[in-house]
Amino acid sequence: MKDMLFSVCILLLFHVCNGDKSECDCVEVDKFSCGDCVCIPRNLVCDGQPDCDNGQDEKGCVAQSVTHSHCPIDHYTCWNLQCVKKNWVCDGDNDCGDNSDELMCPPKNCTEDEFQCNNNNCVLKKWQCDGDDDCKDWSDEHHCVHECTSAQFRCKNDSTCIDKTWACDKEYDCIDQSDEASCGLESLFCGEQEFTCKQAHRCIPLQKRCDQHNDCNNWEDEVSCGFEALVCPMHQFTCTQSHQCLPINKRCDSVNDCGDWEDEMNCDFKPEKESQCKEGEFQCDYGQCINSKWVCDGQRDCEDLSDEWNCNVTRCGAGMFQCGSNTSRDCIDLSKRCNQVRDCPDNSDEDKCVYSECQFGQFRCNNGQCIGNSKVCDTQSDCSDFSDETHCQWTVTCAEKNGGCDQLCEQKAHGARCVCNHGFILSQDGHSCFDVDECTLFSPCSHNCKNTLGSFECSCSMGYVLKPDGKGCKAQSSSNEKAYLIFANRVDIRRVMPDMSEYDSILNGLENAIALDFHHEKGYVYWSDVTLDKIKRAFLNGTGIKEVVAYGLQNPVGVAVDWIHNNLFWTDSGTSRIEVSNLDGDHRNVLIWDNLEKPRAIVAHPGKGMIFWTDWGSTPKIERSGMDGLDRLVIANTSLFWPNGLTLDYGAEKLYWADAKHHVIECADYDGKHRRTVINQGLPHPFALTLFEDELYWTDWHTKSINKANKFTGNDVEMVRNKLHFPMDIHIFHQERQPDATNRCGTNRGGCSHLCLPGYVGYKCACPTGLHLKGDNKTCVRNIKSFLLFTTRSDVRRITLGTEDQSDVVIPLSKTISTNAVDFDADNDTIFWTDSGTNTISAAKWDGTEERVVVGSSGDTPTGLAVDWSTRKLYWTDTEMGRIEVANLDGSMRAVLIWSGLGQPRDIVVDPISGYMYWTDWQKPPRIERAGMDGQGQMTLISRNLTYPNGLTIDYKGKTTRIFWIDPGTEDPGSIESCNWDGSDRKTVVSMSLSHPQPFGFTLFGDYMYWADWLHKKIVRSDRQGDNQVTIQENMGNVMDITVFNRDRSEVESICQENNGQCSHLCLPAPVPRAHTCICPTGVLLKKDGRTCNTDMRNFLIFAKRTDIRKISLDVGYYADVTLPISNMKNAIAISFDRIEEKVYWTDTILDRIMRADLNGSNVKEVILTGLDTPDGMVVDEIGRKIYWTDTGLNHISVSNLDGTMSKVIIWEDLDKPRAITLFYEESYLFWTDWGDLPKIERSELDGNGRRTLISSSVIWPNGLTVDKEGKRLYWADAKTELIESSDLNGEARKSIAIKVAHPYNIALFGDQIYWTDWQKTSVFSVKQDGSEPDNHRLVLPKLTGIMDIHAVSMDEKVNVRINKCRKNNGHCSHLCLPNRRGITCACPSGLQLRNDGINCQSMPDEYILFASRGSIRRISLDTPDRTDVFLPLSNLQNVIAIDYDFTEDKIYYTDVQLDVIRRANLNGSGEEVIIRDQLKTTDGLAVDWLGKNLYWTDTGTDIIEVARLTGEFRKKLITEDLDQPRAIALFPEKGLMYWTDWGYRPRIESAYMDGSNRKVLHNSGLGFPNGLSIDYATERLYWADGKLDKIETSTLDGTFRVTLIRNVPHPFGLSVFGPYVYWTDWQKQQIERADKSNGKSRETIKQLFVGLMDIEVVSPHRQFGSNSCSKSNGGCSHLCLARPDGHSCLCPDSPSDSACVPKPFIDRWNTTVNNEPEDIGIRGASCTESEIRSGLCTSTARNQKSKSSQRGIYITLSIVTLIVALGVILIIVLWKRQRKRKQFTEDLSFAFINPNYQRTSTETINSDRHVRDWRIFRFNTKSERVSVGSSSCVSDEKLNVSETEALYGASSDIEGPSCFPDGPLSKNIFKPKNSDPKRTNRPKRVPYKPVDPKVT
Repeated sequence: MKDMLFSVCILLLFHVCNGDKSECDCVEVDKFSCGDCVCIPRNLVCDGQPDCDNGQDEKGCVAQSVTHSHCPIDHYTCWNLQCVKKNWVCDGDNDCGDNSDELMCPPKNCTEDEFQCNNNNCVLKKWQCDGDDDCKDWSDEHHCVHECTSAQFRCKNDSTCIDKTWACDKEYDCIDQSDEASCGLESLFCGEQEFTCKQAHRCIPLQKRCDQHNDCNNWEDEVSCGFEALVCPMHQFTCTQSHQCLPINKRCDSVNDCGDWEDEMNCDFKPEKESQCKEGEFQCDYGQCINSKWVCDGQRDCEDLSDEWNCNVTRCGAGMFQCGSNTSRDCIDLSKRCNQVRDCPDNSDEDKCVYSECQFGQFRCNNGQCIGNSKVCDTQSDCSDFSDETHCQWTVTCAEKNGGCDQLCEQKAHGARCVCNHGFILSQDGHSCFDVDECTLFSPCSHNCKNTLGSFECSCSMGYVLKPDGKGCKAQSSSNEKAYLIFANRVDIRRVMPDMSEYDSILNGLENAIALDFHHEKGYVYWSDVTLDKIKRAFLNGTGIKEVVAYGLQNPVGVAVDWIHNNLFWTDSGTSRIEVSNLDGDHRNVLIWDNLEKPRAIVAHPGKGMIFWTDWGSTPKIERSGMDGLDRLVIANTSLFWPNGLTLDYGAEKLYWADAKHHVIECADYDGKHRRTVINQGLPHPFALTLFEDELYWTDWHTKSINKANKFTGNDVEMVRNKLHFPMDIHIFHQERQPDATNRCGTNRGGCSHLCLPGYVGYKCACPTGLHLKGDNKTCVRNIKSFLLFTTRSDVRRITLGTEDQSDVVIPLSKTISTNAVDFDADNDTIFWTDSGTNTISAAKWDGTEERVVVGSSGDTPTGLAVDWSTRKLYWTDTEMGRIEVANLDGSMRAVLIWSGLGQPRDIVVDPISGYMYWTDWQKPPRIERAGMDGQGQMTLISRNLTYPNGLTIDYKGKTTRIFWIDPGTEDPGSIESCNWDGSDRKTVVSMSLSHPQPFGFTLFGDYMYWADWLHKKIVRSDRQGDNQVTIQENMGNVMDITVFNRDRSEVESICQENNGQCSHLCLPAPVPRAHTCICPTGVLLKKDGRTCNTDMRNFLIFAKRTDIRKISLDVGYYADVTLPISNMKNAIAISFDRIEEKVYWTDTILDRIMRADLNGSNVKEVILTGLDTPDGMVVDEIGRKIYWTDTGLNHISVSNLDGTMSKVIIWEDLDKPRAITLFYEESYLFWTDWGDLPKIERSELDGNGRRTLISSSVIWPNGLTVDKEGKRLYWADAKTELIESSDLNGEARKSIAIKVAHPYNIALFGDQIYWTDWQKTSVFSVKQDGSEPDNHRLVLPKLTGIMDIHAVSMDEKVNVRINKCRKNNGHCSHLCLPNRRGITCACPSGLQLRNDGINCQSMPDEYILFASRGSIRRISLDTPDRTDVFLPLSNLQNVIAIDYDFTEDKIYYTDVQLDVIRRANLNGSGEEVIIRDQLKTTDGLAVDWLGKNLYWTDTGTDIIEVARLTGEFRKKLITEDLDQPRAIALFPEKGLMYWTDWGYRPRIESAYMDGSNRKVLHNSGLGFPNGLSIDYATERLYWADGKLDKIETSTLDGTFRVTLIRNVPHPFGLSVFGPYVYWTDWQKQQIERADKSNGKSRETIKQLFVGLMDIEVVSPHRQFGSNSCSKSNGGCSHLCLARPDGHSCLCPDSPSDSACVPKPFIDRWNTTVNNEPEDIGIRGASCTESEIRSGLCTSTARNQKSKSSQRGIYITLSIVTLIVALGVILIIVLWKRQRKRKQFTEDLSFAFINPNYQRTSTETINSDRHVRDWRIFRFNTKSERVSVGSSSCVSDEKLNVSETEALYGASSDIEGPSCFPDGPLSKNIFKPKNSDPKRTNRPKRVPYKPVDPKVT
């Protein structure tokens, strides 16, 4: 007894010392307790790595000395005394658990297809560098170099490949941040009219800045735009912070559309009345709905934190259990306590539980606790009642019958203890062992598991192979496809390799991409956008973007692709539905709609015909069903809050999900069994999941990252990518993630006409929602007999009547903004609707096809709508204009029926049987009225006790026709009422109870009434008495109109059905006795016969409204505008009219065109295509047949013929923003206004002469201008003084006509009225012409946003063409005949001179500037003073860069780097032809050899210089080596010399003979971007422009005497020298300039406001002259004759030609040495002055004209003697200097250089000290757009020559030595990207210099 008590005391003491561990025991048999309440998998014990924080799993694992093996003979004894089979030793698997079975293993013999790992394992070679640790020591992933494509950037340290556009975008995409290193060496240069996207490295047009569009793809063009003042259109809401415009229906819809909840602020959410949340939900302050259980749970569920406001920590109520500590707010049902399921987030509901039964492999303590069998009788009390250590029968020793053990025996202090081999477990008798079913317990296999005695066997599904560890499965692909992650990042979709080796973008510029899936076989990626509420798709390369589902979505948050049956599934938490369609989005079917609240994630398993989804509703759950929607099953509905991500393990048949609220990732079988937690820590907010092989990947909102972990254990957590924008859905893109399976539908969709949906077994056919199957159960009916048709502001929907599925279907319409009324035409299956957002009436088939606008915008607001099915007419009300109109069903012959006596007409209905129409009017007092359908007989039916009557419906079912309507009421509940057709017998049909206080929209069909409940957002049906009310659709807000589309409308006979009732236009029904009435279109009068209408308006106002032109008739008693059917207007400003040809003319300042068309919209023609900038004013000279216009941008006034020919600038001096213009032909006067710094109104004669200022005082913004010809007075409007004034034609007798005019734009005169357009009030007004009522403004037409010019037209007033002074023979003028007060003036088109006869014009200018401006080639005459640029009529110019010409052949040559061609044409623009079209990449330079008739060009893309004949024949590469972006090229054909600039890494200027030989570098220092290059043939000097250093330089042809001619040239590009001037184009200033070529002075602007200026040439007969040996008979060459200074070379083309070619040199027998001296050409000899000769600017040859042949011997002898003497002198000097240097080593060294070109007394001292030169770094200042230079020891240009701006010949400045530019390239290819050249891989990385969009001109 004492011994027993002593034993009990010892146990108690042991228990006290070790504490109570029972509550920390691991109840699962496969878990090991670390002793600190942490459980780990048992297979991690003694694995050599501590997994417990306290290291308990590795204690006692050292190798023990065993005297004898206790393992069976066929087993191996591990160091931890475990027993494993001997054939498992050295098999690569850690079977012992401590890896002792894999130590000291001999090397394995790997096959040729295998790779030897560092740990001696063998894996397949193709598994190397695939991102997986197949060797288990990562040695197969070492030294991997990933090849990046040309569109990718390689990170420096880890060789990761990322999208090249991400480099230098100010975001770190490489782990080592190398993508942002070395950025900023060079900034992108954009023009003044362009905006620089700094991160996107590109230029966009300046007008796209702050236009609320993401043009830079990162919104930087919309930053700091001051959108706080932005006002979105009337139908949109302004997000001031995020700079967005949203549809107005997204305001106060409880969705955070702005991103900062701005659209939900100040919303009157009233839970008792306005709550949009369902039962069991809580409404956040901003309207968001969440589960009510989440309120006051300590976590932020509302984005505004309103769910955690005013919370008090309370105890759980009765029948509830409180999780965790007393401060926890989680309460669960008490029945869930101790149910062996974790219901509390902290598992506290399972603490200290007593279970009736224990799990497999567990021992049940007497007190109900469960512990592992291995803990029984282990001398440690694990049960709190010590029952596990009682009744223990200890055998004394293992030596006696193995201790009675079935397998293994361990000797302990108290005796022997039985243990079992690996794979077995000890039974409760403590002696016997039984097999463990590992496959059931913890599924150790990646895919398939088969239990064996003491072990298990793994196998893989098809497409996978078993890994060497015998457990994992590795995907195989016939194409060795690499798996990569694709994920939605909201603004883009990206992909990343799991090993992070590649990372780039698939799609950019998205709005809000959330859900994602793909179709591997077809290469599609699908995504949903919750901002656009659309589902889209594209190819994986980012092309082929298509809207798949564009309508009827509210919050599409889940997308799943069925890759076998080619269907698409998605969830919509807004509509609470799961839908399906085919892959194109066709045949949409609502699959599941009941018992769904907020469906979220969705995945598909086509092989089993299943879909799985999560539901965030009040009872969160995960469900599954067949793909046919049947056999629905709940997978999990406990311990769920925010089930977000969802993914399937197809091989292991497991479902994984993430819960963002519980911060866990769990998995279960497909039926929900064997649910377990995979990861329960380190998950702040998991969103989406995917899986591949043994790795689980997920996105996390909180950490903005992608992570991965082992799918079994959740261990090995690793971050794949972080610092993401907003990672959303994620998938692994690989073939095995969409494994092959049997197609249940076969190849023909199972014979289904529309959808084939597989189920668990077989399939079923399905129809688009609303349609049903025929009797064959395969074919869908084509038409629906009847359906409910209604509008919901933003769309038009339908609900099929008589079907089980009452789901609403959004009719797919693309142009709806704010829909109101709806009606139908059953005969043509057409629906019609009005839209107050677009001010249109539109039509479409009932399925959404053939959508079209029937009645376009005309300043009105169509509201109510009714279709007359008998005469095929459309009636509608206009609430704003207060009128009722009618038109044919196609919108033609529109007419105003009633325009007086109406206030705010709203709903309308027609009764063609009786000939009446009925409408409601909401103007106080509200009323219901009636009139004939012809508009006659207007009368009021009901005018009392009405508020907002709507839903007018005619009931033909009773004895008499009755009118029904619904009235929502105000304070009292609404009602449904009716009366007879004449207003009598008014009755209340239904008086709404408080449950339906806001009814709106009503219709009657059959035995039922239908209406909408605005408050509860649903559609209700009842019988005709209002009883048996049923909700047929919920969540239907803002229903505006309801009707029933049916095909049973009664046929009605009408007189109008026969020959249109003898009417010429409209025939309308009318009550008897009239029966019908003929009506004319708007503004047109009916003739006296009562049947025929005039052809058109006779007197009308015509005005421009930016995107259209409209007329207002002055013949009828109402004002209504009619839009001219002219399309493609962008910004119509000025307008005029020609009554003779009945054509309207207008200017478009976006298209920069003057256009014309007939009044019926036909014969649209571009009159003036070129030479326009901002044509604000225009007038047609009807008598003289001319058009005059002002150009505010160019400050010109021009004239041309009516067809646009012979355009001429007549006034260009002293103009500053000319605006309005008008003329008075009878007086030969032209009038215009000027908006400049000195505002005024001027006058000239029609030829531009006799100019005079009329008004210059008290005018500020003179806009409109018109002439009263009868009264001979001038009228104008001033938008600043707010006056309309008048004077006589001389500017005298001035008086005010109208005052307080808000913002008049233009004015027109008709009769006794002055009409004007008003910008501010967006209306047309009128006032009396005589000024008698200056403040009595009469409103003509309102709501005309964007109204501009206006003119009055009277067709009754004839045009007197007989007074045309040029009518006979054009006044004998060859071109333009312009009248003046004395007669006429013959004039020439711009740029041409009038000949001495005063009648005829030149055909071309004598001398002119020719230049390229990307999309055009133009000329500016140097013969005329106006310097107007004239476009050459060349077609299809995309991006012209280089130009040159051949004067003798009258040809121009040009390159187009967008089309990659070289073309030529005549100098007048005719005769275009392509001469080189192949193997061109970026032809930046071009030069014509006018003597040899050859063409030279440089190609920056291929880095070569080529030559061909001028016809393009005999093409040959001249120079191919050591070129790095050759740019400009210039020729000196007479001397046989060629020069070019090189923009490469070391900028330089080089020369060579024209055959490519004798190549020399002239300049290789002090250069940045050597752009333009030109030769002054007169002075034999070379000129070039530097776009980097902003200067123009010059030197002699051999590179000496280099000087800077002009500084401060912002960005010169093209350059040309002729006569006394140097000409150049400037990108930044967008202008052409010139200066004196000898000193850089007299700098002046030739022309400005050019975007994209490129090359420039001066065309003159005096520029191309001379001769060489190739100029006659091609030098005797068969193919190419290329000049040299000493003769020429005959060369052969690179490609063989038809004729034989023999290359040979030809040396001039009279000139065997290179002669760089020019021949005696008169112009050059005459141009050389003494000073120029001395300075080297000019070389006179006149003094050297003695015969060289007679003195050649003397010269040779003298040269030899001179050479010998010079060598001797040099040798003496060198020796003397060496001796002197030794003596004066410490002295400063400076030398006095005597410039031989100076006067003899002129010297200049140059410091010759040389230091180590640091590379200078050039930085581009984005503010000043100038280059700034870093520190450098290079000699500056200022030190070289302090007076070079004073005189070019003042100093010598040729500089030799290395370049002072940075040791890194500055790529300057501004035209298009240069393809990567494998030869250049060793060159340093180039900073990308992105091109300006060549399409923007």
